[in-house]
Amino acid sequence: MAAPGVGTTSMLTSLSASALSVLSWEACIMFGDEVEFIWSKSYRSPVKWLFLLTRYIGLAASFSNPFLGIGASSLSMSCKGFLILQVTASQALVTLVQTIFMIRVLALYNRNCWMAAFLLFLLVTGSIIAITGLSSTVSNTEFDRMCGVTRIHSSMTYFGFSFVATNCIVLTLTIVKCTRALVQNGGRGRQKFAPVLSLLLRDGTLGFFGTAALMIPTSLSLIIDQGALASPMTPWFIAIQSCAGCRLIINMERLSLRERHNHNHNECCGTGTPPILSTHIVIEPPNSEHEEEIS
Repeated sequence: MAAPGVGTTSMLTSLSASALSVLSWEACIMFGDEVEFIWSKSYRSPVKWLFLLTRYIGLAASFSNPFLGIGASSLSMSCKGFLILQVTASQALVTLVQTIFMIRVLALYNRNCWMAAFLLFLLVTGSIIAITGLSSTVSNTEFDRMCGVTRIHSSMTYFGFSFVATNCIVLTLTIVKCTRALVQNGGRGRQKFAPVLSLLLRDGTLGFFGTAALMIPTSLSLIIDQGALASPMTPWFIAIQSCAGCRLIINMERLSLRERHNHNHNECCGTGTPPILSTHIVIEPPNSEHEEEIS
């Protein structure tokens, strides 16, 4: 395959700059929510660290992308060194976002120990498959003199496969539990569960299809011609993962705050029942008689 040279590097720089612009804009408009919901949390809060790592690993990786070729020349660093930084950031973001999704699913299943073990197994297995593929990809990728990728190994598809498969299972678990809860808890139970179920289904579905729409075509292109299409798409994958992970947390925190306000209002007025959503994203059964059914 002929080296695309400056053309590929120029395309990578343009896509990287556009992804960085979108991620920076999203971080700016969400900054108020970040201060309100995240900075106020204790440093021992897992949610706080999940958010901060997802936000700022994404920003750091996106900021470094437009200067890939320049940095390799001026700093005398290898092209593979920069590629390692990018794939490491990608895998770290995937792990963080999948952890956020899994925490939400575990909340739906009331912190069931078997479900927690299964989700942990899923996360570890998917990470091992992805890291194996990324390691082989780094070893076999070819570059031009400006560090533009001219050929990338098809083992990159391991990363795409593990990502899509893991997220598909997590989304299926969400849909199954939400459907069962809505069917089994009519009337008052249905009304109480509606806000959190709607949020989980909406965010889970959008997050899955948004990233899968980027990952699946890229993986197919690698299987067909082992081309360099995956490299220009990396900046956007990083940006989407960072935005999705942060919004998953902020949306749950907003719902939690709204439920607390409703609860306080109901206590003041002497109406209603306690909310099902806590500040730790834990879903409680609406009452003890339904506990067996929901758990």
